[in-house]
Amino acid sequence: MRGGVEKSLPVQNDADSGERPLKTVPIDNGNRVAAVALLTKGFPEKGEAFWSRGLSLINDHHERQNLGAIGQLLMKGEDAAGVLLTIRNRLPDTDRIAVNLSSWYVEPSCRWFAPRMLQMATSSDEDIFTDFTPSAEACKLNERLGFSTVTDCTLFYPLPLRALGRTSARLRPLADVPPGALPAATREMLEDHAHLGCVVAVMQADGRHHPLVFLKTTTKRLPSARLIYCEDRRVAQRHITAIARHLLGRGRLALTMAALGEERNAVGFAVHKSAPIQVKGAWNPRFINETYSELVLLPPRVL
Repeated sequence: MRGGVEKSLPVQNDADSGERPLKTVPIDNGNRVAAVALLTKGFPEKGEAFWSRGLSLINDHHERQNLGAIGQLLMKGEDAAGVLLTIRNRLPDTDRIAVNLSSWYVEPSCRWFAPRMLQMATSSDEDIFTDFTPSAEACKLNERLGFSTVTDCTLFYPLPLRALGRTSARLRPLADVPPGALPAATREMLEDHAHLGCVVAVMQADGRHHPLVFLKTTTKRLPSARLIYCEDRRVAQRHITAIARHLLGRGRLALTMAALGEERNAVGFAVHKSAPIQVKGAWNPRFINETYSELVLLPPRVL
């Protein structure tokens, strides 16, 4: 979560301060310009065009899936004083909603309210909440809000080395996968991410079809791919040779995936000492699902 508040500040009672009361309202088409302006102010290195395009992509996704508002504005009287993007995703097979806490910014005069705003945004017992990019301070705040760390590092695989050896698995383009081999919702998710520029494939291994999504990235200046969807990352680790050959054929030289530190010897090594992913709610710790998140809809650049 890209945060505009470095540290949580003590909460005070706004009503006692004599200032205009604070409230949160959903981001909609009528106030999206204010959300873009606040995000541009909080993250000037991105620029207005970046945020305008990103919020448009998120809004299109929410409208297609009937997922509601893309986030909240913090209002101080009639003025927008804070913004929080909450990117929602309907999980396959369960129909539960995962809410990705994405970028947020709060004006200095209202930063004392930021922890309360996050608490309100993560209060539902029905939804699952994810934070794929928490800072050290955000991790501490998330833990107080009920989050737990499900992965803590990123594994790095040099693909030319991993492509050597035998493998019985095979990756196929989605177009080559027969109808009925995948649930309709999964196929739709794969098609969406192919349109967003991701590498999408279905791996045939162990008598099953395993849908995979890779986000194009750069790691150590190498054209790389991050595994952002896999029902069990152990399957990807076990069949890394087949994955390596497929990605090399698409110009990628390295693969990264979220994992636990104890998996650093799983034919890879950790790029980062600390790269936590935090979740609030029921979550399979071996399940990689970063689809429809800030990583995809708010990428640093198109590769």
